[in-house]
Amino acid sequence: MTGMEQLLENADERLAEGPCYFDAWVRRHAGARLAELEQMYAAKNGFIAFDRALRVFPAARPVHPLSLSGWNKPRLWRDTYGSLAEGLLFFADDIFGGQFCIKDSKVFLFEPETGAIEWLADDLEGWASRMLDETDLYTGRPLALAWQEKHGPLDPAKRLIPTLLFTLGGEFTVDNLVAKDAVTGMRIRGPIAQKIHDLPDGTQIRLVVKE
Repeated sequence: MTGMEQLLENADERLAEGPCYFDAWVRRHAGARLAELEQMYAAKNGFIAFDRALRVFPAARPVHPLSLSGWNKPRLWRDTYGSLAEGLLFFADDIFGGQFCIKDSKVFLFEPETGAIEWLADDLEGWASRMLDETDLYTGRPLALAWQEKHGPLDPAKRLIPTLLFTLGGEFTVDNLVAKDAVTGMRIRGPIAQKIHDLPDGTQIRLVVKE
């Protein structure tokens, strides 16, 4: 059994029924990974796995904010990241809204608080294997489970956003997490990511909230 087949078996909930829909923009930015995306979505058109810590957006019509095409619309949340989100096809996220994306036909993790990207795999099979082998690290499953034990099942449209951002010293604890609409969570952090993306490690940051 391949890594992708095992990952699909771990899916707790399918997010869409019916045929998959990939618009021209998605097809172009999928690059050499398009056939693998089509195969994954043909097996399961969007899904949630690992106690709702991993969410793969459905390639569905009609297009909506949490569909693959809708999630990648510039004005949904990508515009708040400016050039940091350019050229990236976002297809899944972790419990904190960390984005799994395709760039130049390789798979990366996009950090929502800084806009930094981390290479994960050369293809979707490699990405699936990493999700299986390093589930807790790359999905946030332990905190997802702990939060839901305290507050109940997480709405599929929401992610757990830190009250005090992790990059500003916030702790990886249940008490520092709040369930928030996934789009809102990204739009909150986009402007901050643009400000701190190029700052060296250890830089002191003063966050000013304006009315």
